[in-house]
Amino acid sequence: LPNVKPRRRKQTMATERDPEAARQYGDESDEEDEIFIDPDNDPDVVRKVYELEGQDMDEDEASEAGDAEAGGGMALRPDGFGEGREEEDDEEPVVDLSAGRFEGHTDAVYSVAIHPTAPELIATGSGDDTAAIWNRDSKQLLFRLAGHTDSVVSVAFNVAGTMLASAAMDGFVKLWNPADGTLLRTLEGPSEDITWISWHSKGDVLLAGSSDMSIWMWNAGTGDCMSVLSGHSGAVTCGKFNADGKLVVSGSEDGSARVWSPKTGACVIALQDSKGAGTFHQAGLNCLDTCGDMLLTGSQDCTAILTMLTVPTTSDTLPTAKVLFIHQHHQDSVESVAIHPSMAYIATGSLDTRVMVYEASAESPRFVCQHDAGVTKVLWHSTKDWLLSSSLDRTVRVWDGRSGAALTSWTGHKDAVMDLVVSRDGLQCVSASDDQCALLWAFPTA
Repeated sequence: LPNVKPRRRKQTMATERDPEAARQYGDESDEEDEIFIDPDNDPDVVRKVYELEGQDMDEDEASEAGDAEAGGGMALRPDGFGEGREEEDDEEPVVDLSAGRFEGHTDAVYSVAIHPTAPELIATGSGDDTAAIWNRDSKQLLFRLAGHTDSVVSVAFNVAGTMLASAAMDGFVKLWNPADGTLLRTLEGPSEDITWISWHSKGDVLLAGSSDMSIWMWNAGTGDCMSVLSGHSGAVTCGKFNADGKLVVSGSEDGSARVWSPKTGACVIALQDSKGAGTFHQAGLNCLDTCGDMLLTGSQDCTAILTMLTVPTTSDTLPTAKVLFIHQHHQDSVESVAIHPSMAYIATGSLDTRVMVYEASAESPRFVCQHDAGVTKVLWHSTKDWLLSSSLDRTVRVWDGRSGAALTSWTGHKDAVMDLVVSRDGLQCVSASDDQCALLWAFPTA
């Protein structure tokens, strides 16, 4: 199966369905971007072939391969578990369990965000080169935010909710007023596509990572560039401010993770196994999360690594990093990781269809949760000990974060679910999908 990074997967999926998009992006399926898994290495792992992952198959061939590998196509029951009914030649209608649909984009929806103080405002970013702001209650489009010239891969509100940032593969970040949809300013600098953005937790400072190997930091209020963080030798695929905003962490296709001082722009910790000794990731990073002194990274090499960081407050002591565990239980690329803010649990999601939860002090998984296709995101609930996951199998699932018990499986999307967010009050969830729409999900209040 092709091993594609989270943002590159979005581009790949779009080109599979849209010949015009394929011409726009060009053929970027270089051999070094593909890793083929030999099933003989692990006969216990049974993989299903899905059209989404069949890069060189037409629809009929993918269907035949899926039947051969999985013993016949099976459709999920509305609850998502157990044996489903056998699919006919014509695709069965999807049971929509959502609380509402946001429809209007003309290409895949890659990113979704919920306003921090007015959760009735939902933002989306799409492969149709636009972002949008929707009303949760009416499900109506409030503002279509046009101006990008390539796919909008990330949208995010600042902490006060006064600005919405949209980042695109055109190399620009645009800042919008969510109250009226007007463009405030455009942030320029990176020479290639933006791969992620992150707001500071206490002020209007915005980070963006780029495929040009750089990280840019701007004063969003003025548009001025505050710093350019350079040191990676590959595309910067993931990153964020830590919780208090005193550090920046980043991961790259070069297989390294770096910790930066946003004040000085200096790299204070570099984690990389340049000699191939097995001390860190052996392939590019896809994802990361940080909480307190913990850094969790996920890679194309099928591993997740938990590292303890020690960054002193005085300049006379050197910062240190200690790798605690190299988790090697996945059989395919680790696409998403998440650290629980209080439970000392970590979660990993992989293209091998599995979600794994570990205690931060343990090497082996506490439990394993199963999807029917690759996992695209894992996310801890904001107020409860629940774990959410989204998948190429078109579902969003909710698990008990302590036991791994399946609580619910939400269906309604007609294609891969690409992003997932939970509101700050924990009452709602919104998902984004390759089916060109976003869906609203309601948690039980009891």
